[in-house]
Amino acid sequence: MKATLLAASCGLLLAVAGHAQTPVPGAGYRISVDTRPAATSDQLKVVVNTPLVTENEVTYVMPSVVPGSYSKKDYGRFVQGFQALDAKGKKLKVRQDGPNLFVIEKARNLARLEYRVNDTWDASFNDNYVFQPGGTNFDAGAAQPNFVLNHYGLYGYLEGSAANYKMRPYEVTVLRDPTLYAATSLPTQRTPQQDVFTAADYVTLSDGPVLYARPDTASLAVGGARIHVAVTSESGNVHAPQVLEIIRPMAEALGEFFGQMPVPQYHFLMYFPDFQTSKVINRQTGSYGAMEHSYSSLYFMPERQTEEQLREMVREIASHEFLHMLAPLNVHSREIGEFDFRNPKMSQHLWLYEGVTEYFAHLVQVRAGLTTESDFRKTMRGKIEDAQKYPAASFTEMSRRILEKPYDAMYDNVYQKGALIGWLLDIRIQELTQGKQTLRDVLLALREKYGPTRSFEDAQLIPEIVALTHPQLQQFFDAYVVGDQPLPLTEYLDKIGWRYVASAPARVKAFGKLGFRYNNGKQQFEAAETDANDNVFGLQNGDAIVAVNGKPVTLQSAEQLLRPLLEPADAPVRLTYRRGAGPSVDREAAPRTYEVEIKNQLEPNPSATPAQVQLRRQMLGTKS
Repeated sequence: MKATLLAASCGLLLAVAGHAQTPVPGAGYRISVDTRPAATSDQLKVVVNTPLVTENEVTYVMPSVVPGSYSKKDYGRFVQGFQALDAKGKKLKVRQDGPNLFVIEKARNLARLEYRVNDTWDASFNDNYVFQPGGTNFDAGAAQPNFVLNHYGLYGYLEGSAANYKMRPYEVTVLRDPTLYAATSLPTQRTPQQDVFTAADYVTLSDGPVLYARPDTASLAVGGARIHVAVTSESGNVHAPQVLEIIRPMAEALGEFFGQMPVPQYHFLMYFPDFQTSKVINRQTGSYGAMEHSYSSLYFMPERQTEEQLREMVREIASHEFLHMLAPLNVHSREIGEFDFRNPKMSQHLWLYEGVTEYFAHLVQVRAGLTTESDFRKTMRGKIEDAQKYPAASFTEMSRRILEKPYDAMYDNVYQKGALIGWLLDIRIQELTQGKQTLRDVLLALREKYGPTRSFEDAQLIPEIVALTHPQLQQFFDAYVVGDQPLPLTEYLDKIGWRYVASAPARVKAFGKLGFRYNNGKQQFEAAETDANDNVFGLQNGDAIVAVNGKPVTLQSAEQLLRPLLEPADAPVRLTYRRGAGPSVDREAAPRTYEVEIKNQLEPNPSATPAQVQLRRQMLGTKS
């Protein structure tokens, strides 16, 4: 979770091949879904014509967990009226075993399954709510009609004792309104009234979500790949060509980073809810973000914001998701490549899949000149601070047991400490190999060996990286990835001519202890984490922030107006606020000087040696 005035999350889904494969007709599942009558029900009827079953009893499995969510979602709880039928339409006996398992008797006679599925976006936002990019939305009656189809939220697979039904081919026919367009990476046969999606197996099908909406698409060619963007915006304020121009420089930077894109095509599927009126936003958490797939990523991001805020959010989230083309698409363990949707065994390498990906997402931008060295340093300093909020833990152990307590609460640290692990690992590799290798080189070498269709053994990844680089790298993994020792920030950042100080006294200008939060119900920004004695304006928690220097504070202006209150200059500020139902109050004040302890100082060392400067330039790909 990356928190600013809003929150963002991200995840990954399966790194598998197979999009180019076409199933053999009649050899597997033939599924039909009718979206046309779903305007008011928020349900879809699903009919599954099943493959031939050779056992007396089989179980229809709806996923408990999907990769990237790292918590149980139990998609079977959205299924209603489940029936198993023979070829003559006679019902077979079914018993349900927990929320996700439907056990079918006399299964040799099974011909088809019928049931209805509720969408997940309208479910209550409780502890196991389904993050929107990993869920389903059925809304034919909206101003912007749309259907978000994550296949694992709609259908499952049979499991028996004699056959691997999960790996049988799938053919999914969706009947739809002719005004809607299906954006997806799956092979698709289109007619005016329906679409037919094909996949080699359930794993591949689950890896290709579909966004149905009125056509709003754009594309570009870069690095040997075709990049597609499809957008649905609840108020129509965001459009695909606009988003494509935001993505373009990042895509070009990634093409340069990879040398050539590791996939022939990639689809950005983007849903933008109206922040003030949307009914599908989780207002308890304000979570936004994306779910990564092999050849696409599905996004849920707020619509009403300034152009600059939109640009920053799309670029930051999309750069991370896009980079998953390297890991785990081309570099992944057996636990991911052969994911068990029923009882998953988790890989111990989240430090790679999410941590290194997050590090690369920021490294690519500074190397391409999209951000500055100062921006990169500020970002990594923020990750140092955020990582300190979590208890010490082995990253491999945490990753392997991420579905269990207390590790489940540590997941967001993969984007903080995980990125720092990737950063320091990159520095160490370049130092030990005297600049002949980088972490990027190592990942590209692993991609060449494995690729989308071949998995590595979980226990062998670290020894293989050490063998590719330098024996002394094993000490780094033992201490900071397998072990739980604090990261050697001072020592390693000194190698690149940056000075890190964990804590030091300083004199700063500030308006006092201030924080702000957005109240969704009242649609206003409020003071938070303070009281009247802790700031020069006399603000109390809950006071509504009306204006700064006479300019109204809105969702669009908040970042620009409130940021100077948290990072002040010397000039006084006139703040207008309201307490409860009382009148608005104007207070003008100048920042004061405070004696404080500054934590996690990170700045260039003016006395850096030429060797340190050279290593930094090599890492960042800069000339200064």
